[in-house]
Amino acid sequence: MNGPGGDAIGMLRWGLRRYWPVFLVCVLLGAVAAPLAASRVEKPAEADALIVATRLDMSLTAMPRYGETVFDNGQVAQAVAAGFGDVVPLRNIVPDRVSLVADQDSIVFRVIGHDPDPQTAADLANTAATTFVDALNAPGAGVGLFQLLSQAQPPPPPGPALNEKLAVVVGGATGLVLGLTAVSLLLAVRRPVIDAAGVDDATGVPALGTVTVPRTRRGRSARPDQFPGLIPVCRRLLRLKTPTIVLVSRAGEERMRGKLSVALTSVLMRVRDIRFIGPADLHEVVSERKAALGADPGRLDLSGTDGPTGLTVIDSNDPLDLVQPPELTAAVLVAREGISSAALRAAVLEHLGGSAEARVLLVKRGRRYRSEPAPGSKRADAPHVVEEPALGR
Repeated sequence: MNGPGGDAIGMLRWGLRRYWPVFLVCVLLGAVAAPLAASRVEKPAEADALIVATRLDMSLTAMPRYGETVFDNGQVAQAVAAGFGDVVPLRNIVPDRVSLVADQDSIVFRVIGHDPDPQTAADLANTAATTFVDALNAPGAGVGLFQLLSQAQPPPPPGPALNEKLAVVVGGATGLVLGLTAVSLLLAVRRPVIDAAGVDDATGVPALGTVTVPRTRRGRSARPDQFPGLIPVCRRLLRLKTPTIVLVSRAGEERMRGKLSVALTSVLMRVRDIRFIGPADLHEVVSERKAALGADPGRLDLSGTDGPTGLTVIDSNDPLDLVQPPELTAAVLVAREGISSAALRAAVLEHLGGSAEARVLLVKRGRRYRSEPAPGSKRADAPHVVEEPALGR
C-alpha cells in the first residue's frame, strides 16, 4: 500500500484521518450487524435416543464400525424421508438431520435428531432409532441383539448460536478489519499525494512544500501567520530569483488559491516591492495590507534569498501568463494535499505546460481562525494592525 511519497504506515495514518467516516461506518456496521445476526441464527435443537446391545456375539471393538456401516447404508435416511417429507436431499439426511454417536468400547449407540424445533428433533431421532434397531438385528446370530433403551424427548428450546456480548466483540473486530481493508483499498486506487516526495514521484515536478490554509467565511481573509508552512515556501520562491510568480490551480479551487495568493503576497511585501495582479476583491485585501504595513521592508534577515527587488505575483489560470522564459516566471500549481496521482498529473499537464519554471505547492485545510473583515466593511474602516511573520532564520 505504498503511495507516492509515503511509507505504508504513514500513508495508512493519513488515510484513516482522511477517510475516517468510511472506517467508522465499517466498525459500527460490524458491531451492530454481528449481534443482530447472532440473535437470528439459532442453534438447532438436539434430541437423543439410546440403543443398547442386550447380547453381543461380535467383538466389542468391532461394534462401533458395524453400527456406523448399518446407519449409513440408506435405510435410516429413507425412513426419515418417508416420515417427514423431502425436507432435505436424501443424501444429506445423514448427518444433517440425524446422526449416530458410537463410542469405542461401549455397548450403547446414541441416535441424535437435529432440528430448530425441539419436538421435531425428538421425532426425527425416534424414527431413525426404530429403523436402526431393525437394521442392526436383521443379520440375527453372529452379531447380537439390540433394543431401544430410551426414546428421545424434546429438549429445552435452544438459545442463540452466539452470545450477544461475544458477538459485539467479534463484530467490532470484524468491522475494524473491514475498515482497514476499505481504507487500504481507497489508498491503493487513488494513490494520494501527501508530501513533496509524492509530488516528485507522481509528476517529476519539484514541490515547494505544504501550507495549511485556514478556514474562513466567504469575503474574509486570514492573517499570514495563520498559514503554517508559508514562510519556508516564501524562502524557496525567493531563491528562484524570478521577477514573476504565477499561482494556478484546478477548476473549482480558485477560492483556496486566492487565500494563499493573498497570504503569500502579504509575506513577500515585507521584503520586496510587490505588484499583485488578480481578482478585484483580492487586490483590495493586498492593497489594504500594504498600506497598513507602512514600514521599511528591507529590515528582515533574508540570508540566501537575494533576488529582484521587485516581484509580481499573479493569481490566474490564464495560459498566457505561463508562457514565459523560465528565468522570468515561476509557475506554481496549488493542489490539495491528498489529490490522486492521476489528477495531479493531469493538472500539471494542463497548467504547467508552458515554458515557465514549474513548481507544485500542496495545501491542506486547517482549523477555523478569527478572520479579518472584508475591505469596505465597518470593521475594516476601524484602525487595526496587520501582524506579519518574520522571514528570518
